Amino acid sequence: MADINAVAIFYAFSGGALWLLGSLSLLGINRVNASADRWLSLFYFILACTFTRVSLEEFNVGSELLRHLLELPTWAMLPCLYMAVRHYASPSLPKKGWPLHFVPVLLFLLFSLVYLMPVLLNKRDHLPVLPSWVAFIVRYFFFVQMVYYWGACFVLLRRHQRNIKQVASFTDKIDLEWLRYLLISMLFLILIRMLSMANMQVTHYAPFLYFLGIILLAYSTLRQKSIYAIEAYRVAEKDGMASKKVRNERLTLEQVEELKNIVMRRTTDEKLYLDPGLTLSVLSERIGIGTHELSYVLNNGVGKNFYQFINELRTEEAKSLLLSEDARRLDMLGIAVRAGFNSKTTFYTTFKKITNLTPKEYIQANTGAD
Repeated sequence: MADINAVAIFYAFSGGALWLLGSLSLLGINRVNASADRWLSLFYFILACTFTRVSLEEFNVGSELLRHLLELPTWAMLPCLYMAVRHYASPSLPKKGWPLHFVPVLLFLLFSLVYLMPVLLNKRDHLPVLPSWVAFIVRYFFFVQMVYYWGACFVLLRRHQRNIKQVASFTDKIDLEWLRYLLISMLFLILIRMLSMANMQVTHYAPFLYFLGIILLAYSTLRQKSIYAIEAYRVAEKDGMASKKVRNERLTLEQVEELKNIVMRRTTDEKLYLDPGLTLSVLSERIGIGTHELSYVLNNGVGKNFYQFINELRTEEAKSLLLSEDARRLDMLGIAVRAGFNSKTTFYTTFKKITNLTPKEYIQANTGAD
């Protein structure tokens, strides 16, 4: 019994960590997207209720009423995570229909008020025996919900990471990489829950494994950055919706070719790509072409998204710099900045992806230097 309690105490550790994590999210860790932070904090608070309830059950403390109250918001947990991801990935799009995600938890609350709470308030020894179909729903609906909403969150994140390359020439601070790790941590918790139901050995070590998952959640959340420039990303969403109109109007091949020549000439002759903060909207203003038309021309005339188009030009600039006399007095960060990259990390990653060589390997391959 002592050994079980020693392991079960990690339920209490997990609950405490989640209460703290929810409070930090509520205060606004990045102070960029307050609505997303609030939804994320709700997710953590409800998850904290779950672990607090389990720890009370393990050590047989607290009333049955208290444990039931802690269980009531459980079905709202994953919808809160989904809403947080929606607000992080699409901050300016309207969030219509969000109450529908919380219909199941409202039905569970109503069921509890009518069927369970009167029994608990009268302090009877046992809850009433539930009909088999009700017990089945209560037992398995949450698992279905977990799988569904985790998948929906993953789809939102992947869509975001694809869309930002249509409007931004740098993605290191707007790709929500921290959120990907958060979803991986959540998947780890889901798998532990499922495995613990099928294997008693896993059940014994589940408290410790859950605690590891909570640490991963905390690490993912606390490492988030200022995730995007609001103005730039709003253009992305508007452009995504308006591009349908552009496609319907169908620029002629002659128009696409003419606009393509203008874009290529202005961007390369004036070296507009050297601006490290260049976005689709900024480029459209400098060239004098609407953002929707520019996006359409890049995708259908040049055959590249905005991210590919700009960073390939920057890579060509970097190739020239690496083989020039300037390379002798500039370090790699200096080369990166001169070529228009906003960081050395972005420079290395992009250069290697396009050329299959690191900058140093490129120098060696073209000069014979060791």
